[in-house]
Amino acid sequence: MEVAAMPSLTRPLAGEHLTFALPRIISEMRDEEGYRRSGRAGRTLVKAGPLVLTVTVIADGVEVGTHHAETPMTLQVLEGALAYRVDDEDQELGEGEFLFFGPGHARDIRASGDTALLLTITRDA
Repeated sequence: MEVAAMPSLTRPLAGEHLTFALPRIISEMRDEEGYRRSGRAGRTLVKAGPLVLTVTVIADGVEVGTHHAETPMTLQVLEGALAYRVDDEDQELGEGEFLFFGPGHARDIRASGDTALLLTITRDA
């Protein structure tokens, strides 16, 4: 099945069936002016009820800062790696690894290598 690339402002964010070509999306995002300027870019893929699914690309060494989560979330590293701190303990999440956060936060999040993430957030409905 061919999955078409869609401009970020015209693509559907909800539906019964959505398919995404993540390698192509990641490549397109890294070509965007905002990514070249700041080393970061994000694209929401799905917003359906309490679920939000976002792809984020971060250039090597770029610091994201602190992420506060009021609801559960997951983070999957598709490419590269992330360094972060939780409860004053250094952690690293590598390619193919998956992290679940309950409500709380991770501090000092920084890309180790050019990194692509799939972030899933649940919101209060």
